[in-house]
Amino acid sequence: MKINILSGETFNRISAGEVVENPAAVVKELVENAIDAGATHIEVRLENGGINSIEVSDNGCGIEREELPKALLPHATSKIASAEDLETISTLGFRGEALASISAVCEVEILTKTTEEAVGSKLISKNGKVEIVDAAVNGGTTVKASKLFFNTPARYKFLSSKTVEENRITRRMMALILANPDISFRYFTDGNMVYSSSGRGLRHAIKAVFPPFIYDKLIELDEYVVHDKNITVSGFIANPSVYKNNRSQQIFVLNGRVITDQALSNTVLNAYADRLMTRSFPVFVLNIVMPFEDVDINVHPTKNEVRFSEPKKICSAVFNAVNSALNGYDARTSAELFDRHGSRGPFAPTDKDEDENFRGEHALIANNLRYTQTGVVCLDDVKDIVLPRDRNRNEDDDIEAPSRKGEESSPVSLTARDVLEKVGNSLDSSSSTGDAAVSPDSVSHEAAAAREMADCQGAADNASDNRIFDLGESSYRVVGQLFDTYLVVETPGKAVFIDQHAMHERILFDSYMRELNEEVVARQSLLVPFLFEADAADIERLTENKELLYEAGFELNELSPDSVEITAVPAVLGNVDPERMLKEVLTLPEDSQALKKQLNKEAIASAACKAAIKGGESFTGNQIDFLMNKYVAGGAPLQCPHGRPITISFTKTDFEKLFRRKV
Repeated sequence: MKINILSGETFNRISAGEVVENPAAVVKELVENAIDAGATHIEVRLENGGINSIEVSDNGCGIEREELPKALLPHATSKIASAEDLETISTLGFRGEALASISAVCEVEILTKTTEEAVGSKLISKNGKVEIVDAAVNGGTTVKASKLFFNTPARYKFLSSKTVEENRITRRMMALILANPDISFRYFTDGNMVYSSSGRGLRHAIKAVFPPFIYDKLIELDEYVVHDKNITVSGFIANPSVYKNNRSQQIFVLNGRVITDQALSNTVLNAYADRLMTRSFPVFVLNIVMPFEDVDINVHPTKNEVRFSEPKKICSAVFNAVNSALNGYDARTSAELFDRHGSRGPFAPTDKDEDENFRGEHALIANNLRYTQTGVVCLDDVKDIVLPRDRNRNEDDDIEAPSRKGEESSPVSLTARDVLEKVGNSLDSSSSTGDAAVSPDSVSHEAAAAREMADCQGAADNASDNRIFDLGESSYRVVGQLFDTYLVVETPGKAVFIDQHAMHERILFDSYMRELNEEVVARQSLLVPFLFEADAADIERLTENKELLYEAGFELNELSPDSVEITAVPAVLGNVDPERMLKEVLTLPEDSQALKKQLNKEAIASAACKAAIKGGESFTGNQIDFLMNKYVAGGAPLQCPHGRPITISFTKTDFEKLFRRKV
């Protein structure tokens, strides 16, 4: 077997296959060289999507004439001098492959001049021949690569259309501009300007590349610092109303370098949690700064991928920074939506006694209602109900739904609409007669809670005919229902439209998750036990975690090695599908804490969706008030568990512009 030593020309063409995949790769390498040269202004011009020519000009330090012949040699670089330098690389380039690879598949011209030189130089490279001549150059460097893949027809025919290649370069330029916000860029295609950035910081860079509908909805992150690891995370994320169906507008910048990292991308998506719908991806620009020695960028010739010495630390820092910003945004938006900044606006009650009645009514946070022989009952833990207390009741007593055999008869299973009708009837009755909605002879805590609820509602109804509510520092007026699907609410200066199904779905979901986290899940006994059959290993796992499932609201009894009997389910979820829930449980990790804390949020969200009221259902004023009370008292979340928006709002100014009252 004969071993051949490849010529430099052959080697360069092979190397070019890794470095120069398409015109976008050429642009990336040339712009990064300009950045490493200390440029503060960079201009990029394309012809025919970069296939005909790519020209990158900068005002950097330039290349000395005697060094120019080395520029196109393989593994020639000014960035590092020894292997030890690889441990702390701070430049974007360092391999010395870019210009050599580009010159192997393109015709290249380099115009350059340093500040010390009186005359500039021009290098011309065609078909492997290099010529250097004098040239009139103001300063800096201009590199022009023409006829991409002219000498490799097999590669040329795999290039995409002009539009596709141009779009790839545009996305690459967007990332480079965002990664280098202190450098001004001008980007042209076929003579038309696409981007122009000022070099005045990240906010201006984002404004230069993102359309206004994204820029106007960005949230700036508070700089998050992990002091013991010298990790800093900053940047901007879009609020959940802005998303894409791909990850094309997700930018990670690590120590000034644009990178791609699937783990980090998934971490950001997890931080958005249920704020986004399935297959929706957030828009963000995140800047991560960390010690150079803790990251390996010498992974691939394109230098897009990196390896971290402690990836979990990085992911944790990114998650905390994004999650904190989103939580702050949710709190601010909900507060502004229902005027929680202390400005009561035109709707605030003025009478002190009336104000107390409103506070009493709307401090009620009943997570679930059922109708039994004693009437409408609340299944919440009593600590969640802020009402006038029964003087004969012990302060430590809890309200708990009867769930074990032999305690009380099983409740009648009702739909969400049935429950609201009972609520409305009870409230209407109490409003007109002043009597409690349940039997006064009943001694159950549930009936007492329902009686207190009815008393408070009756007092509130008698206090005002305008259905004006003041919950803490919130002030709003329920206008009515639109198309039997959307609630219309007026707050100071705003009109808020609420999807009744999404709102109730969120109420049920949050109620169950809170009960689950606080280990006070109320259970609803099934009139007919549900038989769940599976293989012996799955049944054994369920029975081993019987106590944890009980804490989550499920009661089960083993009937045989391959079947169990479900006798109770979480009450707040109403008509949950026991079979689906248990199958979801079996997909969770073996860690028992996962069963206790998670029980698969997707399944819980689906159960809450099925149990919630639907669009197209009409409700009375009292029923609407009750739902609004629970929603606002629960913090007025902005999305349902599946990520669909619950509210949209228009300001008074928006309406005035629509009606041309303001221009």
